[in-house]
Amino acid sequence: MGGISLKAQNILPLTTLTAIQLLAVLLVNQKSLDIDQLASLQESGGAMLTIGALAGWLSYLLPADLKNALVFLRWKNALPGHRFLQLAESDTRIDAKALREKVANYKSLISDHKAQNSYWYREFYRPVANQDEVASTHKSYLLYRDAAAVSLLCTFIFLLAKLLLAELMAGIGVASVLVFVAAALGFVVAASNLGRRLVTTAVAISTASKK
Repeated sequence: MGGISLKAQNILPLTTLTAIQLLAVLLVNQKSLDIDQLASLQESGGAMLTIGALAGWLSYLLPADLKNALVFLRWKNALPGHRFLQLAESDTRIDAKALREKVANYKSLISDHKAQNSYWYREFYRPVANQDEVASTHKSYLLYRDAAAVSLLCTFIFLLAKLLLAELMAGIGVASVLVFVAAALGFVVAASNLGRRLVTTAVAISTASKK
């Protein structure tokens, strides 16, 4: 798995999360649970392959900077790495004294968010990037960040289809859009928490190893 990117490794779980939303839309409009239909969906490799291709394509439509801004609700210096010193100070796993000793220009860096992110990536993340705890958190962050982007795009696609293909979409209620909205919000919260966790975990491991 070492040669496969984290984003590529996330295609299957991203496909599953997208399929669950589409299934939820189906159930919302049927207002009843058809067990036979669920069984046939499980056995349909072609359907899952199509959903996977769609989810993968949608996840690449938005640039990474825009997805990060969506997750952390910041347009400038959106990543938690831009504020890693502030986040580290509130993490009980991190020895504040060890951190200040490691970061020689601590006082000037704390007010320079762009420099903070570069420093965190170079000095804290890269040396421990392949450790299981860091890699798994990073992978999960990318999954939920991309899932949030896919859900958001599905929201716009659904609304556009209802507007332009009214006759074809007549059997699908507008309330179905709430499935995508709710999923997007949930994924944003998960990705935001994981992004911050990634930053502080890298710092915690790095500072602990210096003792």
